[in-house]
Amino acid sequence: MISLAARIDARLAAAAPRRPALVVDGVTIDEASHADRIARAFGRFAALGLAPGDRVAILSSDVAAVAVLMLAGIRHGLVMLNLNPEVSAHDAGIALAACRPAHLFLDTAIADRIDRPAGLAHSRIAAAAPPAGLFARLRRAAAPGFWSDLAATAPTAPPAEPPPDAAAMLLFTSGTTSAPKVVVLSHANLSAQLAAFDAVYDYDRDSRILNPLPLHFTDGMLHGPIAAFVNGAALYRPSRFDFRAIEALVHSIYRDRITHFIVVPALLSMLDRLGDAFADAFEGEDFRYIRSSGDLLAESLWRAIESRFKVRVVNTYGMSETVCEASYAGPDPATARIGTIGRAIGCEMIVADADGTPQPPCVAGELLVRGPIVMAGYLDQPELTAAAVRDGWMHTGDLATIDAEGFIRITGRRKALIISGGVNIQPQDINDWLSTHKAVAEAFAFGLPHALWGEQVAAAVVLRDGGSASEAELIAHCAAGLSPQKVPRVLAIVAELPRSAAGKVQVDRLRAALAGLDRSAGSAVETDVFTAVARLAAAEFGVAVETLRLTAEPATTPGWNSLAHLNLVSAVEAAFGIELSATEVLRLHSLADVVAAVQRLQAR
Repeated sequence: MISLAARIDARLAAAAPRRPALVVDGVTIDEASHADRIARAFGRFAALGLAPGDRVAILSSDVAAVAVLMLAGIRHGLVMLNLNPEVSAHDAGIALAACRPAHLFLDTAIADRIDRPAGLAHSRIAAAAPPAGLFARLRRAAAPGFWSDLAATAPTAPPAEPPPDAAAMLLFTSGTTSAPKVVVLSHANLSAQLAAFDAVYDYDRDSRILNPLPLHFTDGMLHGPIAAFVNGAALYRPSRFDFRAIEALVHSIYRDRITHFIVVPALLSMLDRLGDAFADAFEGEDFRYIRSSGDLLAESLWRAIESRFKVRVVNTYGMSETVCEASYAGPDPATARIGTIGRAIGCEMIVADADGTPQPPCVAGELLVRGPIVMAGYLDQPELTAAAVRDGWMHTGDLATIDAEGFIRITGRRKALIISGGVNIQPQDINDWLSTHKAVAEAFAFGLPHALWGEQVAAAVVLRDGGSASEAELIAHCAAGLSPQKVPRVLAIVAELPRSAAGKVQVDRLRAALAGLDRSAGSAVETDVFTAVARLAAAEFGVAVETLRLTAEPATTPGWNSLAHLNLVSAVEAAFGIELSATEVLRLHSLADVVAAVQRLQAR
C-alpha cells in the first residue's frame, strides 16, 4: 500500500500546467499552480514555526485555501482540522477549546464574529485566490492575508514522511458538544481508505469529480481535494452549495463532462424533484456514476433516480470513525444490490449481539467494523475509545443484517444521533443550549422523519414553574446560539417528558406526539395568505413572525439557508394542500414569491 504522503509527493513532481486541478464556481486552477501553492505552504508552515505533530485548524469558505492547507498540512505532518465555516460563535469556541490548535487559518469575516482562545496564533484569509498569472500575482501581493503571504514564500520541499501511526486529521463526529468527541485519523487510516478507493472506484487522470458537499464533511474532503489530487483528477465544485443552483449543478454535469457526481441522499431527493426535464443530464459519454453516502438511501429513491436518469447509483456506508467508507453497493456489479449498503471492502464487517457474538446470516444485531480504516481513537478520551473499539472492532451503533452472500442491510440505529441531510447532529448540543434559556427547566431534542432530509430536528421543552416562553421564542433562542442545522424545525412545550420506569425518556412516544403536531394549525384557512406563509417561515427560520415582510429574502433573513428553504417549501405544501414543481421551487427568491406561488396554485 502506497502511503498518502508518497502519493502527494508523486503528484507534486508530476503536476502539469494547463490541466485543471480545481474548478470552483467556474474558475480554474491548473495542476502546476495548485502544486506550487502546496509547495509554498510548506515554507509558510515553517515560517510560522509549525512542526510535525502540531494541530492546525481551518475556518474558511475559500475552497482553494482549504484544499492547499489540507493537502500541504497533512503532508507536512501537521494534524489538520477543517471546521464548518458556518459554525456559530458558541460552537466554534467549543471546537477550538477541544482540539487546542497551535494555529488557526480563518476568513476575515469569520474572525470578526467568533471569540478565539487567548493566545491562539492565527492567519486571516482575506479573499479567494484569483487565477494564476502575472497580474493575478500582483493583485495578490497587494492584498494582505494568506494568499499574499503564500505568494511571498518560496516553494519548499516537504519534511520527512510522517510515520504511519502519526495523527493526520481530526474530525468532529456529531457537532461540537460541551464534551465533544473528536476522531483522530492516522496517516495509515487515510492511506488505507485511499487504497480502498483504488479497489472500488476508477478515479484516474481523466476523472472530473463534481462534489458540492461541504469540505468539513469527510465525504467532501476525501472525495474532493484529497482523492482528486492524488489521482491527478479534476475537482469541480461551487464555493458554497445553494439548492437554488441545483439546475446549474446538473447542467455542469454535461457541460463539464463530469465523470463522478458525489452526493448525499437529500441531494438525490432534490434531483428527483427536478423530474423528466433533466432526464438527459447524465447521457454524456463521459459520465460513469453517482456516489451516495451520509445517510440511509431509500430504495424507492434509488430506483427512481436510476430509472429516470438512466444512471448507476453507488451507495456506500461509513462514519467518521472509519475515515469515510467501509462498504460499497457498486459500482462493481458484484456488489451492487439496491436496498443494501453492499459488501465490506478494505475491512471486515460483522453483525453481533450485545455480547459481541457474531450473528447468523440475516439475523439483526449491531454492525461492527475492523481493519486499517478504523480510527486511531478519540482525542484525549481513552475511556470513550475503549468503549467504542473493543478487540479491534468498531461498534457503529447501527443495527443491521448480513446475508449469506455478505450483503449488508441497515435496519435501525441505537444511537440518539440525528442525521438531517447527511449532517450528523448531536441532540445534547440542542438540549444544552435550550437549557440556557431562563424559562426552560428541561429540554429533549430528537429526530423526526422527513421526506426530503431523512430526519429533521425536533425538541420537547418543559418550562420552569412560573416560567414563560413561547415556542417561537425558544426557536429564536436556538437560532441565536446554535449553528443553523441544529435549530429545531419542530418544537413543542410539554407538561412533562414521558419516561420509562427506569427514568429514561421515551423517544418513541415523543416522536409520535410531535409527528402529529399540526405546525400550520389555522394557517391554511387564513384569509391573508402572507400571514399564513409568514408563520410557517418564522418557525423554519427561527425568527419572530413580526420581523418578516413580503420583501424578506435569504440574503437578508437570519436562518434562511438552503435547508430551511426546502423545509419551508414542504411546510407550505402541507399547509395549503398544494405541490410546487421543481421550477417553481427554484424561483422562490422572497416571501412574496412564495405567496404568489400559493395564490397561483390555489386559483387553478
